Amino acid sequence: MTNQPSRVHDIAEAAPHTTGLTPATPQGPGEQAVHDLLGPDANQRLRTQTQADGPHAALAQLVLDTAREADRLYERLRLQAAYSRDRLTEALDERRTTAFIPVSGLLGPCGHSTDLLAARCAQQLNQLGLVLRTYRTAHETTS
Repeated sequence: MTNQPSRVHDIAEAAPHTTGLTPATPQGPGEQAVHDLLGPDANQRLRTQTQADGPHAALAQLVLDTAREADRLYERLRLQAAYSRDRLTEALDERRTTAFIPVSGLLGPCGHSTDLLAARCAQQLNQLGLVLRTYRTAHETTS
């Protein structure tokens, strides 16, 4: 099996762990990255690890929180992009005359906020990559 590049910067997809359970389909890029790098049962294992005490529990919680934040930002970006698309579609509607296109810009502040949100989402995915690398390294050194 060849390693495929991941959505998370600088991380190659690890060979999937096999279990008897059929995992749920990951919902967002954060959950997908955890699934790709740690295996299909990773979310359940991480939740179990957070119940223990110590640095591994804290690190497992950090992985879950970072992935959840990446998914939250990605969902906000999807909504913002849909709003931007709707504004552009409305502005380019053939039934409207050019006199009714706003002179302050088609997207207004929505374009700038979409750019900022996209940058924040990319930043969070990069952060998730660092956290996942740290988690894997910690578990390799203690195993």
